[in-house]
Amino acid sequence: AVVSTQSGHYGRGMRNIHLAGYGVLVGLFGVYWNDGETVSEKGFLHGYNGWVWWVVLMQAFGGLLVAVVVKYADNILKGFATSLAIIVSCVFSVFIWGFVITLQFAIGTALVLGAVYMYSLPKPQTKILPA
Repeated sequence: AVVSTQSGHYGRGMRNIHLAGYGVLVGLFGVYWNDGETVSEKGFLHGYNGWVWWVVLMQAFGGLLVAVVVKYADNILKGFATSLAIIVSCVFSVFIWGFVITLQFAIGTALVLGAVYMYSLPKPQTKILPA
């Protein structure tokens, strides 16, 4: 929602563009500070292959998906979805790459699953007593 259209107040979209602009400037400064010579010689996109572009596209899609979830759900639900996604990806990692599940991971998984279950329970009915 737009906060205000008066001078000095911007909508959410414009604030996001401002934040992204600052992030890009800081990121470019970091790239040129650490690898300026290589970037100047070979170009900014040197070494990008299909896998790199796939990751970039997936991250962009993930960001848009988070925006949709936050817009149509709430931030708590987004946190639960992120936690469940981490758990599911770790379970797949056990079978694909031989990831070893530690006690801390098992406890964290149990806490997340318990929180998701409790959050999904119906709200109790409350009675308003006449005064």
